[in-house]
Amino acid sequence: MANVRYAAPWADFGGWFLTHDLPIPDCDERASELGLATGANALWFIEEDVIPPQGALLASLRLLEAGNPIIAIDYPVGESPTWSCIPHFGDVIPWCGLGCTLIARQVFESIPQPWFSTRYAYEIRPGPELTWREETRPNDQRTMGQQDIYFFQRAIAAGFHITEVEGMTASQARIRQLGRAGSNVGWHQIELVSRIDREQVG
Repeated sequence: MANVRYAAPWADFGGWFLTHDLPIPDCDERASELGLATGANALWFIEEDVIPPQGALLASLRLLEAGNPIIAIDYPVGESPTWSCIPHFGDVIPWCGLGCTLIARQVFESIPQPWFSTRYAYEIRPGPELTWREETRPNDQRTMGQQDIYFFQRAIAAGFHITEVEGMTASQARIRQLGRAGSNVGWHQIELVSRIDREQVG
């Protein structure tokens, strides 16, 4: 897609990068490499099952312009009750889901590659302060997820913070029933979930 120039200096559009043919965490790593190669000053991550709310990008860009390096919009995950992708521990957001998140270029430039990894499992220890237990796990097909926690923990260690777009919730699309393969009859049954029942606690 061609570059499009808007009135605001932060709104030069460098294009869309789709990595549906790669597994996690390679898809996030490759999308980041492609986006940064355009010279973009920020990357907006939208996962394939997340539908941003109206005005999401503009609200995120305004927070970026105000000096916030990581801007996230919450969305529901899990089955009922759904839970939040943006946990809060006092004034600290220790990580967030990558599903609808704008990240400034300098965050990537401050963290060595690989930016994303599924080789680590994280567990929050209860107590008055936020503490972590991190353990290495084999990097094979049995590992799944937490590549976003890996990234954001290193971003925070590098001195960056996460800002939530208040008052906005993205939706998550869930396939409830697959349609018939090889046929135009019988569409996939997809449900859009936009309600968050509880905050993530670990």
